[in-house]
Amino acid sequence: MDQKSKLDDVAATEVHNRLAKQIVSQIVNEPIAAGGNISDVMVLCESVLAGVVLGCFQLGSDVKAFDLIVGRVKDRLARIRLEDLETKGSG
Repeated sequence: MDQKSKLDDVAATEVHNRLAKQIVSQIVNEPIAAGGNISDVMVLCESVLAGVVLGCFQLGSDVKAFDLIVGRVKDRLARIRLEDLETKGSG
């Protein structure tokens, strides 16, 4: 994560949005289509996150990176939830 990205902001946003939509769809839909449930989806999500952290960070920095990721996810979820509340409450 500490290497400078060669993607400009627009290209990075396009790549991130495209890949995230595709990956999330696979993580959520494929276990369900195979007869699984939300628990199976969450275990797959856990496996993917652990694999990404293991693939990107060395021992010692992996826990800190994971904590940062989880913190950012919590912040993002809170923003999304608040936007939903504001939208629903303003109509």
